[in-house]
Amino acid sequence: MIPRQLALHSLIRVLVLYAVLVLYGLAYEYFYAEQLTSLFHDDFTAFDFSKSDIYTSIVFLTPLAILPIGTKLSAPGQFIAAALTVFLFIPIPIVFVAMVSASEYWSIYLLLWPGFFAICALSSLSVRLRLPDISERRFDQVIIATCVLIGLGLLYILATNRFSIVGLNQAHEERGYITVSGLQGYLAVGYTASFGELAVAMAIMYRKYWALPLALGGFAICYGTLEGRNSALMPAWITYLFLAHKWYFRDSAAKLFITLAAPFLVGVLAIAIIGTGDRESIVYDAFTLANYRLFSVPAIAFNVYHNFFATHPFTYWSHITFIGNFVSNPYGQSLGEVMDYAYHLGSMNASFLETDGVAAAGIGVLPFMCIVFGLVLLAMNSCMRGLNVTLLAVVTAGASIALVDTGIGPALISNGVAFLSAFMLFVPRGAAWNLRHLNGS
Repeated sequence: MIPRQLALHSLIRVLVLYAVLVLYGLAYEYFYAEQLTSLFHDDFTAFDFSKSDIYTSIVFLTPLAILPIGTKLSAPGQFIAAALTVFLFIPIPIVFVAMVSASEYWSIYLLLWPGFFAICALSSLSVRLRLPDISERRFDQVIIATCVLIGLGLLYILATNRFSIVGLNQAHEERGYITVSGLQGYLAVGYTASFGELAVAMAIMYRKYWALPLALGGFAICYGTLEGRNSALMPAWITYLFLAHKWYFRDSAAKLFITLAAPFLVGVLAIAIIGTGDRESIVYDAFTLANYRLFSVPAIAFNVYHNFFATHPFTYWSHITFIGNFVSNPYGQSLGEVMDYAYHLGSMNASFLETDGVAAAGIGVLPFMCIVFGLVLLAMNSCMRGLNVTLLAVVTAGASIALVDTGIGPALISNGVAFLSAFMLFVPRGAAWNLRHLNGS
């Protein structure tokens, strides 16, 4: 009787997860058709009402590829795959429908679907690695030394570079005055996506809440010197995920998806009720910052890259610094600069699907690149195996956003995800704070 009840309970949780994903897909389709395309008129933001059957089909088909992520959270890869699902995996098939004929669409969708499936299936798997034998006291010393070194590095960046805090709407224009370069740039970008999250997580784990303002101050230094929106918004994003985990989603994948989609859904509802007003209004600014820039641009970038590389040479991964030493880059510029020059829509920084897939060798390599990405998640899971869900929710906050608009290489190296994963190998799993928060308890 008990095994049957457990099986029924598991089935219900899977169905709830599927229902949440379908409802998000329906909401996104409504948003794209009724709100976004009426505000932004360009060749890559379009909705084809004559293909309603395709839109309906993918709203129900795409979530099936996401279900292997599992219903219970226990690995960092699940947090990252969940974020990519909300920002990319469900939106991309919807925004891409109007770009090609029905037959071509299905041929491409049948490459995307197994790729999404592979990533989600690998997102919860790990290999049992032999962990370094380090005592809790020694780790305490290591984390203090690490945070001090990072803090000194940020102070050096602040002291030797131009610093200016401007509004988010002015950040792009100010980037022309950036003076940070070299290793300083790696530290600042890495702090936004990885090191800062580590500092915040350790302050929470050790209950040293006085250190939180110092950790959050690091993001202010990164924003003032890099003028990147992620640096400004990351503290709010980390806080949102931590509080949502503590009081709401705990270890539930379905509730995590609701948490990630909630800002988007609130925006859709607000616009449906009150409208955006004119383009100078606060409502319009909020709409473009959240529902357009975060929930739309990463997906629409797929349309842009597909259009460009359908008629231009592939990079064959020469845009990756190491491979560029052996393979000639046909453009001599970063992909963001190439897209900006070709379409004047901004740099269109994009995920591994576009940069390491479409741009590198075409649509056909997407399943392969998805498997590679899934193996990266498996490696991260292996490094962080046995760590509590609270810690995972915080340390993956930045990586989840970084992977939405960067390729695999830049995410691992420039954004510090590889360093973060390796560092987490040394965390003593038997530490009192790890056991206290284990499984979100």
